[in-house]
Amino acid sequence: MSVAVRAREVDIAVGALLHPQLPGSHFAHAARIALARRPESAVQAYLDIARQVPAWFDGLMRLRNAGMRLLGMKHLGAIRSVPVHAPEGLAVGDRLGIFTVRALTADGVVLGDSDRHLRVELSVELGPGDDSCQLQVSTVVHLHRPFGRLYMLPVAPLHRVIVPHLLGRYARTMAARGRDLADR
Repeated sequence: MSVAVRAREVDIAVGALLHPQLPGSHFAHAARIALARRPESAVQAYLDIARQVPAWFDGLMRLRNAGMRLLGMKHLGAIRSVPVHAPEGLAVGDRLGIFTVRALTADGVVLGDSDRHLRVELSVELGPGDDSCQLQVSTVVHLHRPFGRLYMLPVAPLHRVIVPHLLGRYARTMAARGRDLADR
């Protein structure tokens, strides 16, 4: 089965985990991609994607953390600093890398964080299918203070580029793993 390795931007549809967060949001973005095979879970998909974040992006996070901490924003750490596998007994309220788990369902996870300037929520959702499936990553941001708007000026366009890139990279990795398994 051939799977496209380009993510496409989509709306956060009614029924999506973050749809209830859309009213009053200042930024909303979603991208979806078809995968050759279904990941173990949405949480595992997030962990795999986070570990694939390019080093240059974590470099930007280091700069962000150093500068933003002076302005009252949290030091988040590195996006790639996640475990290889989801911790046993992972539950709402637990930290997973730079985010806190806000919701867990059979096919989705909502992760988020907030400070005095903004609240960000990210969902990873698996669509229907036993073998292949759709994977959607959505983000919704609510701003609390004017500095949040300034912060989002460079973040929003970068987010619109990096998320589809990461989804494409993940889809290619999943397809390669599927070929490796088939060759055995």
